[in-house]
Amino acid sequence: MKIDKAYLLLITIVVGSGLLWVSSCRHDALFPSNLREICFEKEVLPIFQNNCAIAGCHDGTGESRGTYNNYVDISQGVVAGNPNGSRLYQAIITKWGEGRMPPGNPLSLENRTIIRLWIEQGANLTICPDSAVIPPAGPSYSNPRACFSRDILPVVVSSCGMTGCHDATSHKSGYIFASYSTTLKSVMAGSPSGSKLYQVISSTGGEDRMPPSPKPRLAQAKIDSIAAWIRYGALNEVCGEVCDTINPVTFSGAIWPTIQTSCTGCHSGTTPSGAISLASYANVQTVASSGLLMKSLTGNGVTRMPPSGSFSACKIRQFQIWINGGYLNN
Repeated sequence: MKIDKAYLLLITIVVGSGLLWVSSCRHDALFPSNLREICFEKEVLPIFQNNCAIAGCHDGTGESRGTYNNYVDISQGVVAGNPNGSRLYQAIITKWGEGRMPPGNPLSLENRTIIRLWIEQGANLTICPDSAVIPPAGPSYSNPRACFSRDILPVVVSSCGMTGCHDATSHKSGYIFASYSTTLKSVMAGSPSGSKLYQVISSTGGEDRMPPSPKPRLAQAKIDSIAAWIRYGALNEVCGEVCDTINPVTFSGAIWPTIQTSCTGCHSGTTPSGAISLASYANVQTVASSGLLMKSLTGNGVTRMPPSGSFSACKIRQFQIWINGGYLNN
């Protein structure tokens, strides 16, 4: 039996912490009114900010027509309820020509669908549900998903932005991993598979693998976190910090995860930076017992580490508690 295409729908929308795939092969069509309302502030605006309103394009400073970093300007490019009649939507689905946007990297299917649904639902300045609102940073707040400054930046700086590779001085292949803005140049928001950053860290061999051999490949958990961050829109969100100095501070629960995220990218392999390896408990214990670990974290007489930015007072306090307790392998 031939199935009418009007009844065969596949709609992709971002919901909470993951993707919800809504499919129907029944003869009951799905319409935008059947779905929860798309949130402009947390779902639509970041797409335009990260892909269109970048320096020199539609950020208001370049020569390009239109500014796409706020609701008023974005809404002027759409016709509420009519994606096909909206100049902005036509630009993001155009496959070639000068009218295509973004010109180099097309938006992912997920992001195009979010924008289409938002327009079909009325292109409103929607109020986000409580679950989508990001609260201010504070001791009680922890972003439940991969967050750039807390989860992504330390990894890319430690593993990629090292001297001789992708730091501001070397910038091999034109890529720099030192900040949010420079990291975005290797990312296609919403599409891990289309992002150069994800392609090289997920590669299992060859010249494209990053970090390059003989440095160890990133742990799968780190690769998954970067993929999740890109998939959610590669946002520079407010990050809380998971840092507990009340309960006992253990090597396995607090110290080692921090070392792996922020240090082993440089201090591991056959030629660790500064000839200091932190690739195992024994290595960390040696540096901790010598006093060099705390001096590095506080910048006391030596270069302050990590290079991606000093740890918070709470993180440094965790290391001090662990050291004061005898730097145990617990």
